[in-house]
Amino acid sequence: MKQKVIWIVNQYAVPTQKRVRQIVLSQHLEKQGYKVYILCGSKIHGVNDNFIKDKSDFKKVEFDGAKFIVIRISNYDSQIKRVAVSVQFQKKIWNLRNKLPRPDIIVSDFAGLFGNEFLKWKKRYGTKIIYDILDLWPEDFLDVGFLKRNSILAKILFDMEHRAYREADNLIFSMDGGKDYVKEKGWDIDNGGDIDINKIGALNNGVDLETVDKNQKEFVLDDADLDSEKFKAVYLGSIRRANNVDLIVEAAKILQEQGKENIIILVYGDGDYRKRLEEKADRLKLSNIKFKGGLDVQYAPNVLSRCDLNLFNFMNVPICRFGLSPNKLFMYFASGKPVLSMIRPNYELVESRKCGIVTENSPQAVAEGIIKFSKMDQKEYRRYCVNCRLTAEEYDYKNLVKVLIDQIEGNFS
Repeated sequence: MKQKVIWIVNQYAVPTQKRVRQIVLSQHLEKQGYKVYILCGSKIHGVNDNFIKDKSDFKKVEFDGAKFIVIRISNYDSQIKRVAVSVQFQKKIWNLRNKLPRPDIIVSDFAGLFGNEFLKWKKRYGTKIIYDILDLWPEDFLDVGFLKRNSILAKILFDMEHRAYREADNLIFSMDGGKDYVKEKGWDIDNGGDIDINKIGALNNGVDLETVDKNQKEFVLDDADLDSEKFKAVYLGSIRRANNVDLIVEAAKILQEQGKENIIILVYGDGDYRKRLEEKADRLKLSNIKFKGGLDVQYAPNVLSRCDLNLFNFMNVPICRFGLSPNKLFMYFASGKPVLSMIRPNYELVESRKCGIVTENSPQAVAEGIIKFSKMDQKEYRRYCVNCRLTAEEYDYKNLVKVLIDQIEGNFS
């Protein structure tokens, strides 16, 4: 039997960072007998650099145990140019089709708003097209105020999204509410639409436990606060408006006013709100919260394993009704330490899997939640820890890849 060739296409998956979603999935697929290539663009996002320095149209690279085909694309320094380069990326892949290994299946990060070049393979070569939907564009644009729901532009973008979903062979969403999203739009067959809901799967942004456990032992952060005897609550991630870390600063204020000297909050991460929150903590003379700055992801498992409680927060926006699948939540679970969540999306995992508790999105509730865990009976605390690790095992990529294989082989109900 001919070995099936799979392309995993993501413009931003440049071979510079190890153990990302695309690499781990490709390796698990290879173990199942597929031949897998990761196709990405040469522009390194967020950095003024390009992976391809010469005039080569593409380069084949082996990195972190995965096979990459890097397509040369232009640099960009604005959102408008970024969109143009996304279109360029797709078109270049099509134009290079006779120089690249012919795919039987293309698993592409959803690009329906920037053209549907991948559907040309389906029409000409019978290639199976699976969209890997990591973000709900353009729905996300509505939540952040970039679009008005009834605007002409919104209608055009939703029509493009609908067409891409309809013409793809299968869809996988990183959030559990993908089917709900399609139903809400009225695009499914039961609601008079044209999309078979059975072709939709959910492949969360899970965790690679083998790498997490390895890094926990090998990348040990030199940080005296992690060795403190105090009860350590940690926030790890971006510090931007959407992350609402201000809520954690306000909770720290309450804890200090109540004289909870045995509790310290450690914030690892960076973003455009970090400086103002540091200044706020200084103004309030808070000694129980420390901003540690950016953290190399390799050190994250070790940091989390040495803390007592993980703090999970996000701006409570309407799109949460379809669920959330942030990488750091699964990293939290993998640490085997409980989670205090300040948000309750649909399909929430923290409370439903008994991995922690969900509080109201208020400083007082967060402070009370931290205090509750700091005083918790050890037997009860350990139950939360065990449940976290069990949930991480369920969302290990070696298990999640089965969702993708079912979509590739058409094994869905």
